[in-house]
Amino acid sequence: MPLWTKTELLEALEGELLQHNLPDDLIIDEVVIDSRKAKKNSLFIAIKGEKNDGHDFLAEVASNGCKLVLIHDPQFFNDLRLTTYNLRLILVKNTFTALYSLAKFSRKRSAAKIIAITGSVGKTGTKEMLKLLFDSQGKTFATAGNLNNHFGVPLSLCNFSRDCEFGIFELGMNHLGEIEPLSRLVQPHLALITNVGPVHIEFFKNEEEIALAKSEIFCGILDGGIALINRDNRHFEFLRKRAQYYAIVDQNIITFGEKNPSDYQIIHSKTSNPSNSIVETKLKNGEKIYYEIATSNPAIIFNSTIAIACLDLIGNNLSAGISALRNLQTFSGRGNIKEIKIGEKNITIIDDTYNASIPSMRAGLEHVVNLKNILGKKRVVVALGDMRELGEKSVELHEEVTNYLQQLHVDFALLVGENMTAAAKKLPKDSYKTFPDSTAAALEIKDFLSNGDILYVKGSRGVRMEKVIEKITN
Repeated sequence: MPLWTKTELLEALEGELLQHNLPDDLIIDEVVIDSRKAKKNSLFIAIKGEKNDGHDFLAEVASNGCKLVLIHDPQFFNDLRLTTYNLRLILVKNTFTALYSLAKFSRKRSAAKIIAITGSVGKTGTKEMLKLLFDSQGKTFATAGNLNNHFGVPLSLCNFSRDCEFGIFELGMNHLGEIEPLSRLVQPHLALITNVGPVHIEFFKNEEEIALAKSEIFCGILDGGIALINRDNRHFEFLRKRAQYYAIVDQNIITFGEKNPSDYQIIHSKTSNPSNSIVETKLKNGEKIYYEIATSNPAIIFNSTIAIACLDLIGNNLSAGISALRNLQTFSGRGNIKEIKIGEKNITIIDDTYNASIPSMRAGLEHVVNLKNILGKKRVVVALGDMRELGEKSVELHEEVTNYLQQLHVDFALLVGENMTAAAKKLPKDSYKTFPDSTAAALEIKDFLSNGDILYVKGSRGVRMEKVIEKITN
């Protein structure tokens, strides 16, 4: 059955629709807003954004094989040039609101159990872990990549098949008020916050305001739904009160953690190699379970408790889901480990270049130092790039990173960017080297590595620390 039928499409767009020339045998298998992804059986929605207008790419969309487009500019409806492409057009009042109309219809037609996830760090990795576990329970949809904003979430819902049994939607934000409409759109049965920390703090008064923004995820929870909260996070009490504010009953406010008593709690974990750990976890009913997970990263191990909790609360088969953790994969730039050889030097690389924040920096540094001891490596060398969107707290938080380097006894640091360079003055002079950008660091990185080193690389997206990895591996 196609993702959308003509009948459903017209019903969903009621109130927005002005004109159309749709055939009765319409087939839609995917909804897209990126012209490069448009293909046969796609519906392309021509969104007018801040930088680009989708209407300017209709010819490109048609040449890619896509024959169905949704527009709001009437001049294109009778455009002879587009007619030669045999395009089928849907004219609406506004394509952005039409996108939301389709999303609402898709959510309404679904009988799936829905999880919504947000958090300062770890939400995308946890989403992928949830997808892995819930695939063992039934047909499961999850947000692709990081389509978690005011465009990505409704687009994800538009691609949410009516026969899915579970849906996992990631909700992101960098300002107050952004998660609330997304939560109301998704209408989750279970909403969870991985953690709250000083990420995107440039756009907030303080960390407490970030917690307030994250708590908006509770506003869309369906009656009888569940709020899942990190008991170890210092904002726990505030988040619990916010869940109560949104009329979630106390017995449905569920906790996970490790350091503090929680409904779902890690009791012990043991790591034997970079890609395997054994974890003991207590369930809400008091039962203790043991499971194997394909990682040595404490942050990922901690987040596995979230996945176990979700599985236990709304899944069908706990054992099948737990078994899937053995097949967990770490995606590129998110802590994946590589063994490489540079001449006579054997180097272990941890590629954590996807993004950076103060909580993820600390977790990553703790992981690499722990891994050094487990693997019996000689030295830990780190290449760290600037963290972005920290505002007036930037100096303080970058200095916090250099404090971690000393506290954790990191052997040598390559520090990249203006902020890391400024913070380096607190370190012993023979323990670091600074670089203006990742290109400069990449040119010299090999000179600072010795046989048996373990190298950890991390930085904010804009710093492009993956250049360091590319230089070494190439």
